[in-house]
Amino acid sequence: MQSFELIKEYCNKVCEQIRWKKAKPIIIAEVENHLYDQRDAYMASGDDENAATQKAIVQMGDAIFLGQELDKTHKPRPQWFMIALTGIFMIIGLFINYYINASTESKGTFSILSYIFAFGIFVCCYYIDFTVLGKHAMKIYLFILTVSIVGVLFCPRVNGRQIWIMGMFSISLTYLSLVFPLAFSLFVYSMREKGIRGILMSGLAYLPLAFLLTVVPTISGLILYTISAFTILIFSICRGWFGVNKKHGLLLVFIPTVIMLTVSCFFIVHRMWNRISVFLNPEQARQEAGYQYCLIRDFITEAVFWGKGGVSEIFGDITALPNVNTDYPLVYLIHQFGFVVLLFITLLVVIFSIIGIYKALREKSILGSLVALTIILTFTLQSISFIIDNLGYGLISGLSLPFISYGNTALFLNAALIGFMLSIFRTGEIVVDRCSETKISKGNQSIFSYEDGKIIINLNTNHS
Repeated sequence: MQSFELIKEYCNKVCEQIRWKKAKPIIIAEVENHLYDQRDAYMASGDDENAATQKAIVQMGDAIFLGQELDKTHKPRPQWFMIALTGIFMIIGLFINYYINASTESKGTFSILSYIFAFGIFVCCYYIDFTVLGKHAMKIYLFILTVSIVGVLFCPRVNGRQIWIMGMFSISLTYLSLVFPLAFSLFVYSMREKGIRGILMSGLAYLPLAFLLTVVPTISGLILYTISAFTILIFSICRGWFGVNKKHGLLLVFIPTVIMLTVSCFFIVHRMWNRISVFLNPEQARQEAGYQYCLIRDFITEAVFWGKGGVSEIFGDITALPNVNTDYPLVYLIHQFGFVVLLFITLLVVIFSIIGIYKALREKSILGSLVALTIILTFTLQSISFIIDNLGYGLISGLSLPFISYGNTALFLNAALIGFMLSIFRTGEIVVDRCSETKISKGNQSIFSYEDGKIIINLNTNHS
């Protein structure tokens, strides 16, 4: 039997023990590479091809035992804890929206079907092979850009914001900012290993999406997108994914970013000066522009740690707060049940964010790491801005509190994003980006690793 047939037969026996089908091609490639390298080493020592192959197979060990060991270490990693946290967020959101809807004059807005549908989206994205995002990275970016341009050009304005009306449903284009960071990260992924040109192209790819958010308009969405994009680009440069000198790459990003932010801050401050002055001292315009700030802060002041807060002497009942079920559910809950609700929700957000960031940074593939980091940043920034706004200290309005604040568009988008992120954590181990292979040998073990996305296989050669 020829050398390659012996190796192929051995690899097939190994993979017969592997239950995770998606892992089999990578394991076969790893085992084959190891066997060919060992065979070549024996041939260099003077053995003929068949003898060298037999020795390499013997050194590798029993195929069935090796396959069983690899099967133990290479299987999907269900994200039960983060799934449970996501479920808790949805249950809290379900309860909050039902309670507020039943307690205020906003009846008719609550529907349990929205949460059922959102959970279905979450489950679908959790089981989808997330590598489809990498295979069509540029197409997805262009698709999102095209759809957004069409929306901005043809959607009508309602209360100063553009709304996409589809029959009985309407979607605020404000929520485009939730998918723009993902689109940008996929563009960055498509530019990997392209050096300075890749960094420059990524910088240019940021601009059209940012411009669309200024047209919508949504300053909170623009800030979320800008922070996410800047973090993603810096992270990619620091990881060496563009293949350039890190200092040069960082300077290439920081210099135009500082200039752009300086100019942008000047225009924002100029445009929002009245709002900033009211934010700093809302009492001076209590019955005008400062009304909302004073209203929220008065109700927060009347709240207690546990139980229902007092009635505001100036504004009366909590139902006086406009859009309480959509924009200020936390104010309502704090006033009705106490600060303990805020502490509990904040704790859940912190735990979810820390675990998400930790897992994203540990992903071995470029695609998995970029997409996961982007999604958890989107989740965290949304939560922070929304909580600050609900405490009466938000200079800009928060977009949403994922899964908790009212709004089907944000609910569905966040469900899809978190589903994709957990899909990465579940199967990211076997995703290997195109890159060069690095082989490390130590004693009687062989460890295969990659510069980027890798699957490490420890092959103990003591077994016969």
